[in-house]
Amino acid sequence: MYFCKRKSIDTNDMKKLLFLAAMLLMAGMANAKVVEKTFTVRGHCGMCKNRIETVATGSEGVQEAAYDLQAQSLRLVYDTKVTSANKVLKRIAAIGYDAGRFKAPKEVYEALEPCCHYREIEGVNDHDHGHGEGHHHAE
Repeated sequence: MYFCKRKSIDTNDMKKLLFLAAMLLMAGMANAKVVEKTFTVRGHCGMCKNRIETVATGSEGVQEAAYDLQAQSLRLVYDTKVTSANKVLKRIAAIGYDAGRFKAPKEVYEALEPCCHYREIEGVNDHDHGHGEGHHHAE
């Protein structure tokens, strides 16, 4: 029978391992490049706000998304090593909202709830139709 002698790790080896682990961790963090940018996104009611923020925050690499209904703007905090603003804005356009330079497909836009039809309500400042910002419709 063959028995293997187990070598114990001495203090210097442990220090080297900890140093290597710390260097790898810092290298991984150095690769992250988090930016904050604001983009024009069209919406009209509280349901629009919820959908836009949900899709944005559900995008890989997005750390934060806040939609300002009155300003028609989306503030994104995201890691440029993981995603791009264009990827996030395309996802928002794909659910019916014009986002940056990406226009929502007509058939997707038309399938939105009537209160979400921002294109027909050009120039109207009352963005919640009296429903309140948090109104919801059955889907």
